[in-house]
Amino acid sequence: MISLDQIKVLATKNKIDESVIAREYVQVLFLNELYSYKFSKDIYFKGGTAIRLLYGGNRFSEDLDFTANLSFSVFESEILKVFSDLESKYPIKWKTKKVLAGKSYLLTATILGFKTPVFVKLDFSFRESVIRPQNRIMSTDYPIIIKNYINSLSVNEIIAEKIRAILTRKKMRDLYDLWVLIELGGEVDFSLIAKKLDYYKEKFNKEEFAARLKTFDKREFVQDLRPFIRIDERENLPKLFLYIIEYIESKFH
Repeated sequence: MISLDQIKVLATKNKIDESVIAREYVQVLFLNELYSYKFSKDIYFKGGTAIRLLYGGNRFSEDLDFTANLSFSVFESEILKVFSDLESKYPIKWKTKKVLAGKSYLLTATILGFKTPVFVKLDFSFRESVIRPQNRIMSTDYPIIIKNYINSLSVNEIIAEKIRAILTRKKMRDLYDLWVLIELGGEVDFSLIAKKLDYYKEKFNKEEFAARLKTFDKREFVQDLRPFIRIDERENLPKLFLYIIEYIESKFH
């Protein structure tokens, strides 16, 4: 396991809280373990943590999100093996969390010298297929040797999911992630957006999307993003919110 001194060094380097570094270390440990199994070829990493670890985003994240294209029964039998191996190698425990759809788990890790347990939530969705899967290399500063590709959604597919998320829920980090993905070279693919919304039997409408953007609140944006970005960038969040709203609007004219 990572040492407390290593956590302190990485926290200073990344200008972020030590608890955030400890959590991301456990996230990378789990990903490295998961993708060493054959069944993981049908598990696709996505969401905010994937943006950071695979595509160069700078926002840290709480959870690991996946789309699983295999049956519940196969998944459950295989994921138990992953958890068993994790527990045998590291001071990590797991438990199932109740959710309305999909499967959700909570990892609890103990790091020697660290004051509190480290929690990582895992969410697996089985509702829809991945349209444009990719194999990505995950590079990391953590003391972990990565031996396997990470299956993931493409940048453009994550963009489509973020646009759907903006329309169907109200998490401020979705705005930030959409901006980052486009800045990293991703494209707004309206055919992908249509496919993502079709699952909910909805259609994309530019005017409705623009109106939806105006319902997001600056204060909530600052509160939501503050724990997950560099300490030296936090004071700029109010201005960044206004910029991101205008930036996203410009992409849909």
